[in-house]
Amino acid sequence: MKAFRTALVVGTLLGCVSLASAQINMPQPGSPGSSPDQAVRVIATNDFMVDHFIQRWLRTHYPGWDADPPEYKEIGPERYAVVYITAPNNPGRRVYFRVVSRMNDPNEDGRAPFPL
Repeated sequence: MKAFRTALVVGTLLGCVSLASAQINMPQPGSPGSSPDQAVRVIATNDFMVDHFIQRWLRTHYPGWDADPPEYKEIGPERYAVVYITAPNNPGRRVYFRVVSRMNDPNEDGRAPFPL
């Protein structure tokens, strides 16, 4: 009987561990916005347009997450908006947006911007 209880407790704990890991809904590393190298490109002529695009992109790709206001940074010769996002039961993370003012400003490797 004691072995049955032990097996039941172990089975319950293992089930909770798999349930807890299933609650984490994080994108894979290397996904759009996960680093400056994978930044989502924003084409906008002013910060208001950048903020609007970021809010819309985050609502689409991270529904239910809360976002801090963008923090603008110069990384090398490029300008980035970095947004810290959080959600219940998920670790917070930063999302990177590369800010450009012209459509013909390609990424360094010639890639097109990530689609909305």
